Amino acid sequence: MPTTLAPSASVYTQLALRFYDFVVLTVSNYWAWRCPTGSVLLPFYQQHIGDSAHLEIGAGTGYYPAASCARLAKGVKLVTLLDLNPNTLAYARARLANAGFRGDIEAVQHDVFDVLPETMRARYDSVALVYLFHCLPGTFPKKATDVFRNVVPALAEGGIVYGATILGWSAQHNWLGTRLMNLYNGKGIFGNAQDTVEGLRAALDETFEECEVRVVGVVALFTARRPKAT
Repeated sequence: MPTTLAPSASVYTQLALRFYDFVVLTVSNYWAWRCPTGSVLLPFYQQHIGDSAHLEIGAGTGYYPAASCARLAKGVKLVTLLDLNPNTLAYARARLANAGFRGDIEAVQHDVFDVLPETMRARYDSVALVYLFHCLPGTFPKKATDVFRNVVPALAEGGIVYGATILGWSAQHNWLGTRLMNLYNGKGIFGNAQDTVEGLRAALDETFEECEVRVVGVVALFTARRPKAT
């Protein structure tokens, strides 16, 4: 495990996490990325939660699983949070527990570019990658195929991988989005300048037999099932 986190991970201090939901989920998603949390992202997230075990890669503040406790209560017995930053893991774990989730909550500090622990193999009905890719270095399709390659072994039979990512300069960014893109890419918080929807589709097609991508504002929402044999 690296002793020094990259800017995309280290930005999530305890203080920053307290403001994240307002800055990102309320302001940026609506006004900059034009993909509202309440009407688009949260329903999309909840629609694809699995039946018994869920893996959340990129824990953030834990907003999405915590806001989905009613859906999780329908049968999910395990939620695993995976992130490089111990601050986000602790914050998200506490938030999910405080929201009333009564199943097991695991926190795994791990780099998604590394092979997942063997104990996670074939364990999860759903794997969520919400707002992960645009924070990772590199470009599509390679960074996505590298991540998918590591994620696929964790899928149970019939499981789904899904998520959302902010596209790069190929998308039609508005005034606010342009300024945030410049700021975040300049600081290394984002690594999405060259990320295209075509590159994301190429990575999905390379890894899965079945996949869908749709774009809302400048955000690509994707689902994938049935990993290809390797």
